[in-house]
Amino acid sequence: MRYSSIRTDLATSGIFPYGSPELVEFENRMARYFEREYSRWEDNQCHPEDYGVSSFEGDMTTQDFREQSIDQHYDNEFQVFKAFLDKDYLAYTMAYYGVTRDEAQSADISLEEAQKNKYSLIVKRAQIKDGQKILDLGCGFGGLSKYLLQRFPNITITGINPSDVQSAYIRSRSGEPGHPLASGRFKLIEGFFDQIPDFELGLASYDRIVSMGLLEHISNMDLLFQKIARLLVRDGKCFHHCIVSVPIIPRFLKSADTIMGAYYPGAHIWPYDEPSRHNKHLHSADRWFVNGMNYWRTLDIWHKRFWDAIDQLFPAHLSKPQIDEWNKYFSLCKVMFIPCDGEMYGNGQYLFER
Repeated sequence: MRYSSIRTDLATSGIFPYGSPELVEFENRMARYFEREYSRWEDNQCHPEDYGVSSFEGDMTTQDFREQSIDQHYDNEFQVFKAFLDKDYLAYTMAYYGVTRDEAQSADISLEEAQKNKYSLIVKRAQIKDGQKILDLGCGFGGLSKYLLQRFPNITITGINPSDVQSAYIRSRSGEPGHPLASGRFKLIEGFFDQIPDFELGLASYDRIVSMGLLEHISNMDLLFQKIARLLVRDGKCFHHCIVSVPIIPRFLKSADTIMGAYYPGAHIWPYDEPSRHNKHLHSADRWFVNGMNYWRTLDIWHKRFWDAIDQLFPAHLSKPQIDEWNKYFSLCKVMFIPCDGEMYGNGQYLFER
């Protein structure tokens, strides 16, 4: 089926392509809704526990996340992710275009360059140096690990990943001569971080522990930081990058209360201040808010690339309901980052030290 015919066929089923008037109108309406919602909670001084959610209690991750989120989202067929992610690192997190809304919108760089910029920024803020031993939590398709192995000739990395699809990709690259992940300085451990024994990871072994997109799936940060503290060397540091809202927005605290629960069961969007409240096991050394327009632009490019590859994805790899699900996912994610010039919903970056 030709590209134009596929678009017509999908539109007839109510699945409108990237940039279509119907989808643009939907995104504009949703963006206006979220702008009102963010303004409504802008001065909220409560804590999550005031809404029956605590990052100090319970299991580190929920059963819903372990049993459903990986299967439903992260274990989609590799060809789907390959169609829209950057070609160098397959990074499934925000790319970095600039500090302000205007910089993020106008930067004349590719998605590939912006993902590399993100990794460079993390290296600076996490104070990563050559010769260190790194633990990459939730390492995805190995993008950060690949970048670090390319940049630092004496660094060693252990990656943790519970996704079968992502782990299979890493294993295939690890057996590819000349690939950074095949250098002998990278080790993959498959599983959920909270279920891997400390002795298997190595007590007091790591100079730096880094996560991107992990804290959204953590229900008890106290247990997470306690485990991280056991794995860091005496003067070690950990760095976390995650989606946050600046104000506390009650509905975002549990994915079951929003439509995003269909994509990320058991997830949370924590308020920006929440990780810094955890100083019992690690000391909060620094933090940064990254303007949400960086993620809006990342998602917008992913969305466009997804539709540019629609003739390769449908029907070979995705059915109509699956195309519809991904299409809504991109649109709904985008409209959460764009309101209020990206200053209310974006990414938080956090540096902790033992």
